[in-house]
Amino acid sequence: MEKNVSKYEVIKQDIRRKIDEMEYKPNQVIPSESELCKQYQVSRITVRKAVDDLVMENKLYRIKGKGCFVREDSAKGLSRIHSFTEATIHQGKEPGRRQLDFSREKAGDELAKLLEITPDDEVYRLKCLYLADGAVYCVNTSILPAMLFPKLEVFNFNVCSLYDVLKSFYQLNLSRVKQNLEAVMGEEEVRQTLGLQDKKPLLKIRATSYCLHEKQEKPFEVYESYILTDILSYSIEKYNV
Repeated sequence: MEKNVSKYEVIKQDIRRKIDEMEYKPNQVIPSESELCKQYQVSRITVRKAVDDLVMENKLYRIKGKGCFVREDSAKGLSRIHSFTEATIHQGKEPGRRQLDFSREKAGDELAKLLEITPDDEVYRLKCLYLADGAVYCVNTSILPAMLFPKLEVFNFNVCSLYDVLKSFYQLNLSRVKQNLEAVMGEEEVRQTLGLQDKKPLLKIRATSYCLHEKQEKPFEVYESYILTDILSYSIEKYNV
């Protein structure tokens, strides 16, 4: 071990180097804590501190019962995650929102699988319109596990941003979002909600959002959005970590 550098920092730097040099490849499981203890001749506490730091830095992610894995985008750069409110502000427009529906219900099989909960667990379903300079540009439905966000119903999402509430009140540590994007015409109900008189292409996004919860990566939201891109463009910002 190097002098004047803590043991855990040496381990952390070495694991980061192996990730950057592709010795540990994206989505590959790294050696277990016990294996790392033997490799570096240190205690489990020292190894865990090094690995925990790399998880917080988005270099690694945990899957319960399976181990710690290299994050796919750790070497290529991550997409910065913006809420719809943030995206509106970044494009120089005044954000607005209108809560259309808020309910609490049992998850059911499909949502339970996506959110890694049981079908009988309850979820919140929040449907909102998003506006840019007063013009409606998006309708979004978010579904979140009730057990992670108790008393979410007390917030008024006509005036509060969902992600602002999750980050400030619930101290959410957002880690990544998996999105599926496609161009669609949208069903009649969607077009009516957006106030469309004629059919026009919409950008449909289906996504699962993940956070770090008790040092494990966990899905905390699934959402479906329909966006009018002639009102506000949708972009993904890349940056290096």
